[in-house]
This record gives sequence, structure tokens and C-alpha cells, in this order.
Amino acid sequence: MVSRPVTVNDVLDGHVGLDLECLDRVYLNGYVPNLQVGGQVVSFLTAHLGFAIPSPAIFDQIGGRFRRAVAKFAKDNDIPVVKFSRGERKVEVMGRSLDKAAATGRSQVAAIGVA
Repeated sequence: MVSRPVTVNDVLDGHVGLDLECLDRVYLNGYVPNLQVGGQVVSFLTAHLGFAIPSPAIFDQIGGRFRRAVAKFAKDNDIPVVKFSRGERKVEVMGRSLDKAAATGRSQVAAIGVA
């Protein structure tokens, strides 16, 4: 028997899907069924992430780290960050950025929308 390392693709196979809503927007939704059970959440926070205490505050830290990474990516790449107001039609607001990006003739991140 030949053994080989398990890759991320091996682990995610059959568990992750990419849902394209339309060609100008991509939504990525992650779903981990095991994390729907309280005990598994504790295991994720302690065994997987290495925290001694499985506090809900950790999720705020994870979210904050993600938001900071997105903001840094936007700043480093001169990508506008658009904050939507309640009831605003997002496609109309983003249209200006999409038109500007399309005029360059190359693929790129046109803007990052925050609802």
C-alpha cells in the first residue's frame, strides 16, 4: 500500500461548492456540518485553533482578522471599498466601479462592497 499526504482538496472534496450568482459577482459560502454541534465548536476552538478556553470572543477575533486582511488587500491594491446604506441597490452603486474596471480591458477586482 502506497500512502500519500492528504491535501486540502482531498479534505474538501464533496464538501465545498462554488456558487456563481452572476458573472460580475462571486459569493463564497462555507458550511461545515460538524460545527453545527456545540461539542464540535469547542473542539474546533481548542484542539484546532489552540485556544485554552472556547470563548465566543474568539469568533469576533477571527472576523476582525478577516476584515483587517480585506481592508489591507484593498489598500495595497488601490481597490475602492464601498459601504452600502440600507435599502440601497447594490448593483447600481457598484455599477460605477464595474464600468471603470471594464474600461481598462483587464480582469481585476473592481471594488469591495460592505453591507
